[in-house]
Amino acid sequence: MRIGITDSGVGGLSVCAALEALLRRGPLDTDVEIVYLNAALRDDYAYNAMPDRATKLRTFARFLENAYRRYRPDHLYIACNSLSVLFRDPFFDSQRRVPVRGIVRTGLEAMRSALRAQPDAGIAVFATPTTVAEGTYLAALLDEGLEDSRVVQQACPSLPDAISNDHSGGQARELLQRFVPEALAQFRTCPDRLIAFLGCTHYGYQAGVFETLLRDRVAQTTVLNPNPAAAEDIVAWLGRAPGNGRLSVRVVSPYRIPQKPMTSLGRYLGASAPGTVAALRAAVCDPGLYDS
Repeated sequence: MRIGITDSGVGGLSVCAALEALLRRGPLDTDVEIVYLNAALRDDYAYNAMPDRATKLRTFARFLENAYRRYRPDHLYIACNSLSVLFRDPFFDSQRRVPVRGIVRTGLEAMRSALRAQPDAGIAVFATPTTVAEGTYLAALLDEGLEDSRVVQQACPSLPDAISNDHSGGQARELLQRFVPEALAQFRTCPDRLIAFLGCTHYGYQAGVFETLLRDRVAQTTVLNPNPAAAEDIVAWLGRAPGNGRLSVRVVSPYRIPQKPMTSLGRYLGASAPGTVAALRAAVCDPGLYDS
């Protein structure tokens, strides 16, 4: 079985690593290969830098077509929030040739669960400009009856690169010292309880910085990082039975991953997912992912 995980960049490797760790806890009923497919065109040019929505749709469709043809995943999980919301567009109907799920589903369930525990909390969705512009999380929460005064969205441009390039958290903190007050200022009245949703896979690597800066302003803050839950969703989706299958991990990127994110991600991912770390270091460069 081949499980494809894709993201616009390398943030979704946290989902890959969490999935590897879960699958290593018990025997597999079949051989499983996790293939991480980086959907960014270049290190300095991903979907949030594209000029318009139509370009993003066409570009991701081209990537998916090549990913299906070249790597033949049996299942595909879109770990990127931006691409997950775009994939809901009917433009992709022809691309649903294997079972596909996305992290938006995981994220919404995480917020629903948190709201059941804290029904009076406000929600701040921190995300990329594309995810904020699509408004999928906001629309879903409002459709479920949440008052619009209780939910805000905050775009965090440049934050993914800051997190990838600096594992110390210094660059992330500098940006979040601006983004966190901007988010809270959007509430008509700052809530006594806050659910802060991290709507980009990169953000989970620096969840502690989010938590520190938010709790300085709203003491009762719960930070939701959906990345571990995404791995749990994949395992539940696929099912698993005892056996003697083998597990392997491969990382594929249309460009060579630079040394800074390579070093930072190796430190973020830690020792719980050795296959993912090794696959990152041996990442396959495949420009054919964007063949016309």
